[in-house]
Amino acid sequence: MKILIIYYSMYGHIHVMSKAVLHGVKEVKGTEVEMKRVPETLSREILEKMGAIEAQKAMSHVPICTIDELASADAIIFGTPTRYGNMCGQMRQFLDSAGHLWVKDALIASRLFK
Repeated sequence: MKILIIYYSMYGHIHVMSKAVLHGVKEVKGTEVEMKRVPETLSREILEKMGAIEAQKAMSHVPICTIDELASADAIIFGTPTRYGNMCGQMRQFLDSAGHLWVKDALIASRLFK
């Protein structure tokens, strides 16, 4: 079973939580797991003003996920901070671009509820 952990973390908190999930999933026999980040949508200037540059550098070794990688997973675990009770904009923008996969029934929920 292929598990994909996808997260967004500005200051590193969700990154730390995602690493804990990664270690837990690795303990389950028969699983293959990958951890990836969603693309950043904020400019470097904004990240600097928010004091997030160092945290972003510390996470730069984690590859950026592409939308098409979602279709190859058997399960996806999402990690995102909240903003006014909703997921952060970076995660929202990433998922909003997955429409072509939903249309092709290439995502997990589409396959489960046929």
